[in-house]
This record gives sequence, structure tokens and C-alpha cells, in this order.
Amino acid sequence: MLYISIVVQVILAFVIIFLILLQKGRGAEMGVSFGAGAAGTMFGARGALPFLTKVTWVLVFIFMANSVSISLIFYKSKTKTIMEKTKTEKAVPQKPQKPLPELPIKTP
Repeated sequence: MLYISIVVQVILAFVIIFLILLQKGRGAEMGVSFGAGAAGTMFGARGALPFLTKVTWVLVFIFMANSVSISLIFYKSKTKTIMEKTKTEKAVPQKPQKPLPELPIKTP
């Protein structure tokens, strides 16, 4: 499941980049060379901007949802609970320590 999500993520990334480059911007863009600036296109006089914008928003939403799902899948597969991380070792009884012999304290 993780590998399928990663492949979908890469494909979505390239499609989103391509759609963003096709859109009409404020400067010289790639969209003009593909006909996004032409008035007589099949999308109407405004061009493909509203359609491409909506498609881009939908794909970006899918991209973000896929990012969250990848992180959840990875998190669930690699983490353990606190109880699984701590080892429950049986307490080993220790031998009582011998008290140190008292030494006389010499005061000057």
C-alpha cells in the first residue's frame, strides 16, 4: 500500500507541475506556447484558466491527502507503543551489601 501511494504521489506531483506551468500568469509562461493565451480555444474567450485552476485545486487536495496517508502508513508501520518499547524484566534480588566498618574520626 505504501509503494502504491508513493507512485501516485510522484505522478500527481508531475501532473500538478505541468498544470501550473500551463496556466496563464503575469509573465512569460509555458501556457502561451500550448494555446492557453488564445481567445478562440474550446474553453471559451477566457481560455482554460478557470477549468485548469479547478483541476489544479482538486489535484492539490488529492496530493495533500495522499501525503497525510503516506505519513500515517509510515508512522503506523515503524513505531511501537511505549509499553512495547520498555522491556519488562523481572527484578533480580540483590544481595544485601555489607555495612562498611565504622572508622574512628580524628578531629584536630
